[in-house]
Amino acid sequence: MLEEHKHKHATHDFDGITENRVNSPPAYFNVLFYGLVLWGIAFMAYFLFSGWSSDAEFQVKMEAHQQASQQASAAAAPAAGTETAAPVKADPEAGKILFASNCAVCHGANAEGGIGPNLHGELNYGRTKEAVHESITKGRPKGMPAFGNQLSEQDRENLTAFVLSLE
Repeated sequence: MLEEHKHKHATHDFDGITENRVNSPPAYFNVLFYGLVLWGIAFMAYFLFSGWSSDAEFQVKMEAHQQASQQASAAAAPAAGTETAAPVKADPEAGKILFASNCAVCHGANAEGGIGPNLHGELNYGRTKEAVHESITKGRPKGMPAFGNQLSEQDRENLTAFVLSLE
């Protein structure tokens, strides 16, 4: 039906809609439209032909971050030839309190086993101070959680001393 209809007048009524073909949009709309088109073309050309890439920008920022972190760790590390902090003194009694609050759930109140193994006698990964400390700090497969982020170094030393005193 619309294909057969010829527009003879500037205004047109169809289905209750009046269309006025005389008034065109204001000139500033045309200026704004074509200005944005030109700006878009210039913007794309700049980033396509300038060699910029988001990956290169990321690499520059990552290198700056790594250098800052290396400088911070170098500043925090003791100078060569200087003495490090005194060794931590272990207290088995403080370790017993920590054991009751953190370990007794799995190893039992008397460390005789439960979900976790019996801590009296031989241990699965050895009964040396280093092996016990590593088990507490890093955890072990099949259920032993790591306490390195939850307990301080002093607390882990105290807990190690308590476990070693259970022989």
